[in-house]
Amino acid sequence: MALTPSGSALIQTTRQHEKVFAGLPGYLHEAVLRAYIAGAVHRTLSEQEMRRYLAPWLGKEGQPAFYRQIAQMDDRYLDEIEPYYDAVRCPVTILWGEQDTWIPLATGRRLVDRIPGATLRVIPEASHLVPEDAPEAVVATVMSLRLS
Repeated sequence: MALTPSGSALIQTTRQHEKVFAGLPGYLHEAVLRAYIAGAVHRTLSEQEMRRYLAPWLGKEGQPAFYRQIAQMDDRYLDEIEPYYDAVRCPVTILWGEQDTWIPLATGRRLVDRIPGATLRVIPEASHLVPEDAPEAVVATVMSLRLS
């Protein structure tokens, strides 16, 4: 997250009701988490891939930690740093999934407009987790920047 307002509907609701979510029965928490993670990719994750994302956030410690870190997200920190984006002097390329439902493409365009000389590369058939949906686009971009 780099610009306000930040966060999906789940993020916004969790910020207001952290303790309720942290206290969900484990099976409901896992269902919420699965839906949340699935919404971050354009393709369907395999069970093995999904488990990789679920693992840190399950169980007695993981579940409350998931909601605690969301509750700690505060737009005031983003508002605090936004005026400094125009001071960035290094080359910046931002990759953004065209199908991102967590943070819309319009936000990526706003971000690029605030960083001098920044470029935006929109990745088709990709959502929020671009490396999961289009790892080749990430590698190609890094390699092209490295060679230029």
